[in-house]
Amino acid sequence: MIRTDVLRLAQVRADAASGAAMRTRAAARLSLSEIADLCGVDPSTVWRWERGKRNPRGEAALAYARVLEDLAQHRLHRDEVA
Repeated sequence: MIRTDVLRLAQVRADAASGAAMRTRAAARLSLSEIADLCGVDPSTVWRWERGKRNPRGEAALAYARVLEDLAQHRLHRDEVA
């Protein structure tokens, strides 16, 4: 695993545990199913991640991290334009 992936994995786990990931998804008005499809997992998996029942792991966790990063970046860009 490369360094950026390790950092991304640590961040997505922290965001999931703190509720930041759920807030980011909700602010983007995306459903659990939509996020799950992007990550290649079942919606119940995302639900467990967002409620601290399970830690995001492996490639699905990295996909989740990238989705959250993209959503956060989009929100920053949208706020700059507004």
